Amino acid sequence: MFNIIKKLSLTLLIVSSAFSVLAATETSEATKVVNKKNPYELIHQVSEQTFARIRDERSMIDEDINHLKIIVEDELMPYIHNSYAAKKVLGNHYRKLSKAEFKAFSTVFRRYMITTYANVFTLYDQQQVTYAPPQEVKKKKIVSVKLVIVDASRPPIKISFKLRVSKKTGNWRAYDLVAEGISMVKTKQSEFNGVIRKHGIKYLIEQLDIQAKKSIVSRVSS
Repeated sequence: MFNIIKKLSLTLLIVSSAFSVLAATETSEATKVVNKKNPYELIHQVSEQTFARIRDERSMIDEDINHLKIIVEDELMPYIHNSYAAKKVLGNHYRKLSKAEFKAFSTVFRRYMITTYANVFTLYDQQQVTYAPPQEVKKKKIVSVKLVIVDASRPPIKISFKLRVSKKTGNWRAYDLVAEGISMVKTKQSEFNGVIRKHGIKYLIEQLDIQAKKSIVSRVSS
């Protein structure tokens, strides 16, 4: 019910590997100062900081793989527009929920995404990543930051991170990842829509809570 489409899952694993290599090639230390005003720089800096911390805390991860959840919580989630992503995956069901129901869903969906991303970040391989040239973002509300994952054993994979700017602050935050035309938000929207129609929002929240509490599964590259 909650399995990600195989193609998307494989691509996400490759993306995580690529970002780890990108971070490893940086000669300067990762900084906590992230340029939230520029979506292109934000994606680069956040990936660098996340994987720099994974490298620095490898011994802690080896001792308890669920430490990855803490890293994702600290380094990645502050730049994810969780409430907007939650609305998008709910689709038309969002308007039918009470404020309390949406709050409950948004809270558990955030924890679910932490576990999802932490699982993705368990597999590493030697990958190369190339970014498309930055584009002008003035007057834009939504921007796709494109990159290409180059793997000797697979055809190049095109990735786009979708980000949305805040009208109040001018800061950008990511809310979706599109891999080879497959949107994570749309994939989850399709999955959740069927569950809500058949069982209701309370059941979906309960199931996401179960998934969010699961231990991270170590993946070993062969």
